Amino acid sequence: MNFKSILTTIAVIALALGLGVGAGYLVRHSGLMGGGGGSGGVEVTQGDYSAIYAKTGGDVVVYTLSTCPFCQQAKALLAKQNVSFVERVIDKDDVARKEADGLKINSVPVIFIGDTSMRGYNEAKLVELLNTHGKAKAKPAA
Repeated sequence: MNFKSILTTIAVIALALGLGVGAGYLVRHSGLMGGGGGSGGVEVTQGDYSAIYAKTGGDVVVYTLSTCPFCQQAKALLAKQNVSFVERVIDKDDVARKEADGLKINSVPVIFIGDTSMRGYNEAKLVELLNTHGKAKAKPAA
């Protein structure tokens, strides 16, 4: 291997790492992926979500991105609690994306339970909402 090919290889690797780091930064700071385990980034609001429930028969509705780790955690918790839910994957389904746009969803996960929506993920708050709406079967892991 000559010196020129070594430099080219190093430049390609550096560029790839830089793009990966930059993309990760943008995803984390764009607000598209919602909060983690703490209470920061989690917003709970009351409202009239009857149109959503008319479509799902009263199930919990979860708007997600296919690559979102917080969405995966929320879905795992709902499954663990034996909660029936409808998942709307906004990066894979154009209809779900249009619904999300109409609902002004700009971060995920967004979970609709009864007359309440939760933006972001926090295990304790989600279990509290499930209990409030008579959906939960167990307590959160400490």
